[in-house]
Amino acid sequence: MLINREPGLIFNNGFAELRLCGDIHNFFNEQAPVKSDYYSIVWITQGMVDLVVDDVPLGLDEGQMAFITPSKYIQLGDVHGEAVTIQFNREFYCIRDNDHEVSCEGVLYFGAPGLPLIQLEEKPSNSFASLHFILEEEFEVVDTVQEEMLRTILKKWLIISTRLIKQQNKYLAQDESKSELLRQFRILLEKHFHQQHAVSFYADVLHRSPKTLANQFKLLGQEPPKQMIQQRVMAEAKRYLMYSELSVKEISYRLGFDAANTFTHYFNKISGISPTQFRSAYRAQ
Repeated sequence: MLINREPGLIFNNGFAELRLCGDIHNFFNEQAPVKSDYYSIVWITQGMVDLVVDDVPLGLDEGQMAFITPSKYIQLGDVHGEAVTIQFNREFYCIRDNDHEVSCEGVLYFGAPGLPLIQLEEKPSNSFASLHFILEEEFEVVDTVQEEMLRTILKKWLIISTRLIKQQNKYLAQDESKSELLRQFRILLEKHFHQQHAVSFYADVLHRSPKTLANQFKLLGQEPPKQMIQQRVMAEAKRYLMYSELSVKEISYRLGFDAANTFTHYFNKISGISPTQFRSAYRAQ
């Protein structure tokens, strides 16, 4: 398998950017968590690699491929293998604006639970190896259609990945209408969680009742919508507390709470400690 060992192959027209690298050290920092402005794909081709994403340790093994949404804080841990890393910005390919083309929003990016992973068997691994080879070749062809060719290869990569993750996460393949409802809920949640914390808001937009949403998600083995909202709000709150100097009052405003004490009560009820205690504990590590 051809692995690029240089600092990285980069397409950049001054606006849109696509990056490909065979040495993960060139894209992620080992010293400290750094906020990423790129969509990232990390494919472990040999051995294992440890990442820390939003302070959550993640061990990736050979054959696994992970998808990381922009705005997350990423730190590289131990590396005992090799990885292919692809990164692209919104200007090169916006997942949200082009969801009709690849349908990976809420599955690979934006609203997908945890860190989306697929485990590659021999056949799909060979398919991605071929795509990787073609992608590397296309970086060397400088002409008027280079950008579109690179984008076409990336889209194929994302479509195959979306199909695989649906196959491997059985709930996404159980019932197309139920799984699509779940995906649309996640997409809406990612767009509106800063201001909307009530299940009724999302139910109204989806033309369902809150009870219907809860029942449909239960059939797919998923958490209730209320819990999903709480998890997303708390994840963002913790990111602000860990990586910013914003005050608790400023964070509460950014997350749609009418007062700092309302946010503090919400945070304390779910996590068992106050926002200030959480920040202090993190910085004491």
